[in-house]
Amino acid sequence: MSKTIHPARLYVKKLKDIYGGYRDFYLLLYGHEPETSNELQRFINYVNRGNYNLDFLELLLKNTDTKGITLEEFVLGTKQSQ
Repeated sequence: MSKTIHPARLYVKKLKDIYGGYRDFYLLLYGHEPETSNELQRFINYVNRGNYNLDFLELLLKNTDTKGITLEEFVLGTKQSQ
């Protein structure tokens, strides 16, 4: 298993901290509290693993202040020079 730190994972974890932790971040993204502790734990695992799908990225764009970050910056960490 690789110990590589992925910029997207770090960015989402930073957003989680900005918005008050896992439970508050879940509420912000999905518009309701997690129904069970297992649902919250699955969300925590999902955030920490960083293998995000398109639906999750759409929720981030709609519900957080991600304006101004490019996909390249999100995935690679910085803009690559051309």
